[in-house]
Amino acid sequence: MTLIRWDPLRDLLNIQERVSRFGDLPAEDSQPKRRTCWLPAVDILETNDAYIIRAELPGVGRHNINIEILGRRLVISGSRVEQTEMDYAAYHTIERVEGYFERSFNIPGAIDAEQAKARYVDGILDLYLPKSQEEPDRCVRIECTE
Repeated sequence: MTLIRWDPLRDLLNIQERVSRFGDLPAEDSQPKRRTCWLPAVDILETNDAYIIRAELPGVGRHNINIEILGRRLVISGSRVEQTEMDYAAYHTIERVEGYFERSFNIPGAIDAEQAKARYVDGILDLYLPKSQEEPDRCVRIECTE
């Protein structure tokens, strides 16, 4: 049996999204707005020699992604840059989310942060975190490659 960690904020956002779509009722000011905070979907896998993390970050760009490791704590943050509004068009619906995001995870075992690798291709961030016997004692920043 696989245990899945419950994320109450994600459930609350899903409920809010469903309620706002109910009957396609217009918002109070009837002008759609983009949300400024979002949570990308993340998968964490474990192999014999590493932890592999995959995050869906479409439209973010590798230069807008920050990855930090401190001990067993992994933090992925960044922002999806807001596109400029068109002066000649009016939105009826806005479902794409833009703005800041941050996800943090406790990795189950010690990792070799110095050998960690990050790759961002086609909106997917892949992190390779090799297992280690020792805990890193400082914060390590990982740069994304293509």
